[in-house]
Amino acid sequence: MVMMTNSEDPFGPMPSRWFVGPPAPRGTAFLARACSLAILVLVGHWVRVPLGGVGIQPVPVPEDKGGGNDTSKLFNWHPVLMTLGFAVFMAEALLSYQAPIVPGVAREVRKRIHWVCHLSACCCLLLGLAAVIQSHRLKLPAPMPDWYSPHSFLGLTALGLVGLQILVGAYSYLWPRLTLSNRLALGPLHRFWGMAAWLAGLGAVATGLQEKVTFIQMKGLPREDLYRSIVRLPAVVLPLLVVLAALVLYHQAPPPSRPLVADGLGGGSFTSGGGGGGGSSHQGLLRGGRPADDDEESDEEGSQGRRRV
Repeated sequence: MVMMTNSEDPFGPMPSRWFVGPPAPRGTAFLARACSLAILVLVGHWVRVPLGGVGIQPVPVPEDKGGGNDTSKLFNWHPVLMTLGFAVFMAEALLSYQAPIVPGVAREVRKRIHWVCHLSACCCLLLGLAAVIQSHRLKLPAPMPDWYSPHSFLGLTALGLVGLQILVGAYSYLWPRLTLSNRLALGPLHRFWGMAAWLAGLGAVATGLQEKVTFIQMKGLPREDLYRSIVRLPAVVLPLLVVLAALVLYHQAPPPSRPLVADGLGGGSFTSGGGGGGGSSHQGLLRGGRPADDDEESDEEGSQGRRRV
């Protein structure tokens, strides 16, 4: 028989936790929201000043300038709404569980914020899609084609993933039709595909900004304008998208947990050091100690489980 001293832990060594997390410090949530707002302000200023603002109707073009109409102001809704949907509402939806704006709010409130943000993002994305389609089809004398660029294919992929996430989430969690065990099992997959859809959306925003700048340059942009806001603002937004993704996803990183070891009683069962009992060990396996996103779990688990070490 192996004797253990009082300093030894039968569940293995306690993992260290750095002052920067995980779990992520609350300051990173503040920085993520500030970054999200900065992206929206920069894109809004870019659309309003260098690109000429937004409109809901095509603008007639005089015959001496070629005739037809100009739908650029109608198109300009597209980058604003897509940025609002992906970089603001969906970013807040991902932060709502791990880092809500008001600390300590009930899990049911966080769940509602999560859904309201996702539905708001969905409305923005659909309106942005309608804006670009209408601007293409109403352009005269020759309408522009749809779905011809890599940006459009990436954008459609992101929209498809978001739509599937909303349908699966509504079926599983908003109006649950699955058992508790199935919801617990689906939780990590729902989180993973939600993050994948969001990253695809940020990628679509980045490629869309680059595509618009390329079109502007193809029209004969003077050399001195290469260093002005019409090009510089999108150039600043792109690295901010990377920073936003890093800050938001950092909150999804699981906290450190003890290794899973046998209970030593000959039963062959396993438990996690932070679980304290067999009833919660499956949650540790699901999410590295963090409880699954399910409305039937206690509020205490939802707010405190992610901070166990």
